[in-house]
Amino acid sequence: MSAFRPALCATFAAGLLLAAPAAEARFGKKSPDTSDSKKDDDDKGSQVHAATPIRSGSRDEAPSRPPPSRDDDCCDAAPSRGRASYSARIYGDGLLAAAELLALAVDGADDPRPVDMAVREQRPSQPLDVRLGLNVGAMGGGTSGDVFLGIEGEALGFAVQGTQLTLPTDDGTRGTDELRLAVVHLTWAALSTDRVRWRFEGGLSTAHAPDVTFVGPSLATSLEACLVGPLDVEARVQGTAGTYRQLDASAGLAVHLGALNLRGGVRGLILDDAGRVDGVQHVDRFVGPYAGAGFVF
Repeated sequence: MSAFRPALCATFAAGLLLAAPAAEARFGKKSPDTSDSKKDDDDKGSQVHAATPIRSGSRDEAPSRPPPSRDDDCCDAAPSRGRASYSARIYGDGLLAAAELLALAVDGADDPRPVDMAVREQRPSQPLDVRLGLNVGAMGGGTSGDVFLGIEGEALGFAVQGTQLTLPTDDGTRGTDELRLAVVHLTWAALSTDRVRWRFEGGLSTAHAPDVTFVGPSLATSLEACLVGPLDVEARVQGTAGTYRQLDASAGLAVHLGALNLRGGVRGLILDDAGRVDGVQHVDRFVGPYAGAGFVF
């Protein structure tokens, strides 16, 4: 139950922030000189699912080599002189003894001791879990699209996510405004079982707005838990502070159909340029549904 507490707290905090007052203009866009209109928009959708990596162990066994057959004729050939015959027999017996010792050594190497087998079993290969997918959603009277890629081992990995929002202009003019967001994180699974995976993430995030591009440090946490059968619940919260402020929270359900994952849910996003464009603080808030598909290898 403790694994669900971070996601519930983060979702509650996101709800409080999403109820903040409206902004004066689009995030990262200069305010028109003659416009006093205020803005209140929706949001976009996110994702993340992992499969618990599966350990596998392998053990190589070398084929046993049978001891070479003894050829009695190699030493029975008697030369014409007694001294030479005695030397040949001694030489032949030495060769046979050496061959038998070599065969015993090879058989011993092919039959490892239990300790050696235990050591081999303690060094299994570490498989990688590769997740990729695409989400789409509707928000702010426009559309959103996400692509993501994650590669993980047993505990460590990295994740990349990109989002594009295509929105109607905030001042009523014809055309659209585009916001592009990207996140690059290192990930660490603090809890990983067959039914629950809880990650902590850290890295950088960027936001490209009509009149400015921001880069800032980013932290996130995500949770995936099995509800019943192939049905999972997913939740994720990501935040950025510094040159600009960003809060991204999402929650939804995912269905696993083999390597194919289908997911859907709700995502909330807050973007605040902290007045770094024209001295006026511009804040955008988006809330909206998302749906998508992905693969796990």
